[in-house]
Amino acid sequence: MRYLGIKLTPRSFLHLGEREGWLEGSRVYIPSDTLFSALCHSHLLLYGEIDSFISAFKQPEPPFLISSAFPFWGQDYYFPLPKNQLAKTKELKKIKFVNLVLLKRLLAGDSLEDLSEEIKTNLEYDVLPRWESKAKAKARKNEKLVPWEIENVPRVSLNRLNNHPGENFFYFGQVKFVRKSKDHEEAGLFVLVKAIEKEWEKKVKALFRLLCDEGIGGDRTSGKGLFHQPEFFELDFPEIPEANACYAASSYFPSEEELVELEKAYYEVEERKGYIFSPANRSFRRRSLRLFVEGSVFPGLSRKGTLQDVTPEIFTGHRVYRYGLLLSFPCKLEET
Repeated sequence: MRYLGIKLTPRSFLHLGEREGWLEGSRVYIPSDTLFSALCHSHLLLYGEIDSFISAFKQPEPPFLISSAFPFWGQDYYFPLPKNQLAKTKELKKIKFVNLVLLKRLLAGDSLEDLSEEIKTNLEYDVLPRWESKAKAKARKNEKLVPWEIENVPRVSLNRLNNHPGENFFYFGQVKFVRKSKDHEEAGLFVLVKAIEKEWEKKVKALFRLLCDEGIGGDRTSGKGLFHQPEFFELDFPEIPEANACYAASSYFPSEEELVELEKAYYEVEERKGYIFSPANRSFRRRSLRLFVEGSVFPGLSRKGTLQDVTPEIFTGHRVYRYGLLLSFPCKLEET
């Protein structure tokens, strides 16, 4: 299967909130529903309207699907560890991401436990945070365990009436990806796009170019969340023989028909909240929604997901949606 890949190299720090109202810390990836909201905003700025864009995704077959934005480091692309890989040792439990070469092995039915010794010595396999033999670390010439740094910067909020900080002291989390240097390869985020209607590829590229200048995440008025112009590439994902399940490379909200056999799935669920970001209003909260997170593994190959209306009752400017369509890779799941 062919995918359009988009590399997003940050210009500065990013603040990717892990949950509403908590400013400390930051995600190191961008969920697909957050990306879709940013693309909607870019479409409004670029074409002056958003209705046609939303309508296309409410059809039984959307024009394209997007993954979440995951880390890349040098020439390696990293994906969340599949949830069906149940680590037993302390070392394996630390793994959050695996590179594309290793992911293909895991989706084809291999066990992370069985591959652990090979991961330590084979340069083709990589995980984040890294753990490897001294010989492998020397060959990489890289001592960092992850290609990012998370900082918690102390801040104060001022009282609007007397301009006094009072006790409003807090920490603000921001993530910085490694920049290319003599000792380190460049890092950032990448997105995969499955273009179902090929003529949409040009529009997708235009939207991502604008998104890089508009930014994403928190504190954009201070210059955070911006990217260099995107780099486009193609990625071919091979077929998995005897595939009977799917691995989620995006957030996912199933339709009622897709709720079957969840007892055989391996997943985590996360509640998504947030404020409306629209010219019509930016002070109303969207209705919260629970989504299956990236890396979840579900039985069956026909899951599609849905676009969910999360418009609050008080808001009448236009309808607000949360992206829950699924971009997935086929995989093998043992029968239980």
